Amino acid sequence: MRRVGWVLAPLLALAVLCALAVGGYDIYKGFQSKDFTGPGFGHVTVQVLPGDTATSLAPRLVQLGVVASAKSFISAAKQSSNPTGLEPGFFSLHKHMNSALAYRMLLNPASRIQAVVAIPEGLRMSSILATLEKKYASTIPASAFTAAAKDTAALQLPAYARGNPEGYLFPATYDFSPGTSALGMMQAMVARFNQEATSIDLPVAAQAAHLTPGQVITVASILEAEAGNPKYYRQVAEVIYNRLNDGMKLGLDSTVNYALHRFGVHLTVSQLHVNSRYNTFIHTGLPPGPIDNPGDAAIQAALHPDHGNLLYFVTVNLKTGLTKFTSSAAQFQQFVAECQQNNAC
Repeated sequence: MRRVGWVLAPLLALAVLCALAVGGYDIYKGFQSKDFTGPGFGHVTVQVLPGDTATSLAPRLVQLGVVASAKSFISAAKQSSNPTGLEPGFFSLHKHMNSALAYRMLLNPASRIQAVVAIPEGLRMSSILATLEKKYASTIPASAFTAAAKDTAALQLPAYARGNPEGYLFPATYDFSPGTSALGMMQAMVARFNQEATSIDLPVAAQAAHLTPGQVITVASILEAEAGNPKYYRQVAEVIYNRLNDGMKLGLDSTVNYALHRFGVHLTVSQLHVNSRYNTFIHTGLPPGPIDNPGDAAIQAALHPDHGNLLYFVTVNLKTGLTKFTSSAAQFQQFVAECQQNNAC
């Protein structure tokens, strides 16, 4: 019997040690935060809010299925060489990512979802809508932009726009957040116009120039379309105001092109006689509204034109934008001949 006890004692001791080892490992594992091991799969859009830290962001990452636990992500951030490097924005990550990899992706500019769209000065609304439709073709149907343009009450246009967005979609570079609707994008453009108009106190500035705010934007839109270079804006404005004051027709190809929904420099005789209020060859005065969406330089030129006796101008070279001005009808005809020789008109 003693011999059996000697044999069993070591075996029992070994069993106890094994049990302690397994239990200790389980306790050790309990203190370790869960973490995925690989780069993950699929795509998840993650928004980092202004002021976010690893601690505030971690629970949302767990909820989105990006990381396994908040502790693992916070720990990965602390061990990073840039533990406070999170910046606001939208980022493309994966599901079931290792926390350290997830944090590195959030610091990598290549992971940022870019929703930037540039709207140049002088684009017509139709061209702006086409730009937006192309940029967001995978997420927003083209019909949504058309519908937004028609929802003029929701756009919050200034009263002097008379319900027409043309001229009031301010040209700028916009960074739209993912999920922004077509209406939201256009509202942002109108809001930017309203901001610019407020910054220069447009109603007061227009009154000082003996114009209405709507007339200022209409003239500015013509400057964008007619002047080949911003350096000519104030001279073109001078011509426009001198012609208006003298009761002359403006005779501008750009307004006829707008009436015809076309672009180009060569107009036929029948096109020049199109029956439209935008046809400044047959109607005196300004057209009934803007013909594109002008930027700040054109608006400033419309408010502050050059002062002289210029009545005519012709862009004689489309490649260089060279534009010549005169107060003489005879010299104007010489400029037209030069323009035709260069196939510029």
